Amino acid sequence: MKKLIALNLVALCSVFIFSCTKAPLSPKKDNPKEESPKEEQNKPSLPDGPVIPDFTGKVEIKVVFNDKPSTATAGFPQLKYNKSKAILMEFDDAALTVIKAYDKLSNTFYTDGCGNNKNYSLGLAVNGKNQYSDKEIGFYTNYAATYAQRLPLVLKGMDIMNHSFYHDEKGNFNNGKDREKNIKDLDAMILSNQGYKMNTLVVPTNLVGFHTSSSEFGYLGGASQGTFDKFEQIGKYTPKLKLSDIKPFEYLAIRRGFSDDWSEDGSHWELSNALFADNSFDFFEIGTHGLKDDDAIKNFNEWIDDIALKAKDNLIFCSLREFLEYTHIKDHVTKTQVIEGNTLTITLDYSTIPNKNISWYDLSLLINSDKAISSVSVNNTDFSLTYNKDTKLINIGKRKIKW
Repeated sequence: MKKLIALNLVALCSVFIFSCTKAPLSPKKDNPKEESPKEEQNKPSLPDGPVIPDFTGKVEIKVVFNDKPSTATAGFPQLKYNKSKAILMEFDDAALTVIKAYDKLSNTFYTDGCGNNKNYSLGLAVNGKNQYSDKEIGFYTNYAATYAQRLPLVLKGMDIMNHSFYHDEKGNFNNGKDREKNIKDLDAMILSNQGYKMNTLVVPTNLVGFHTSSSEFGYLGGASQGTFDKFEQIGKYTPKLKLSDIKPFEYLAIRRGFSDDWSEDGSHWELSNALFADNSFDFFEIGTHGLKDDDAIKNFNEWIDDIALKAKDNLIFCSLREFLEYTHIKDHVTKTQVIEGNTLTITLDYSTIPNKNISWYDLSLLINSDKAISSVSVNNTDFSLTYNKDTKLINIGKRKIKW
């Protein structure tokens, strides 16, 4: 009997030993190699090429007329490419289906007013880490758009937006009510692992304080469905917005619409139909958590097709950042112009622009003159140049995507 008890004790101890030991008690050479979690195998995904310094210099544009003009001046249209309407959009929470959206967006175009196609684009509002698992969102494969998946979309015009390091104040992992830490820590993470400097915010949930911290950190603007802190937002009661309400700003808060109902009943349809129905408003911004299934993707694609058809090339479809940076630059760049003979020389001094996180340095100009344009040139080869002799529209463009 004693012998049987002893044997049972030995067996029981063996169970405890093997239950609490991670590696099997076999020779080391036979141990299978333990694999690291998939997200830890990922690496930062940065754009190719060197970091180009911020542009704070001058650009000189020479407009040559076919004869000496009696007058010639240059002005900035309200919207880039002299469009009359705009739709701004973002996918929240680094939604993985932004990739599906870009299958459509990258093949849908408006022109720059000079015969060159520009594909539709939007913003991706991202978080830093998951508040329940603490996994880094940019490495969270099959859960969100990873750093590697974002990069090709950035090259197609997408912007990355700050949506707070942790999405909420609560959860297994969080920064509580520390808005400044949420803004700064995410900015540093995206800069390190994506080589990208953010400049706009999407307020997570309806949490107060994020606009204030975003402004103090140096961002240009942010969007929310209903939280604006101390700022007088564009869109007091509705996301149907007018360009005339935008005055020169250093930080701009905008009321956006929102739709996760990607069906014929979704609010996105009501907003776009109303935009083209009349001129009661000029633009709107809309967010979404993504496209949950094939039906949603189909409805999104139909919505984009409908917009492109009704816009008749009079609309720009872009991110909040691209929209704000053009507006901010045109309102703060120092423009001088001189006529000598049949040449108008326009000098644009970017050093007077307050915001220092610019990605899109683009500007459009409309020439008012009694003589036809013969040619246009720009003295800085870092800037692209397009122009239309008939409408006298001139565009210069430069985008920075690596910091």
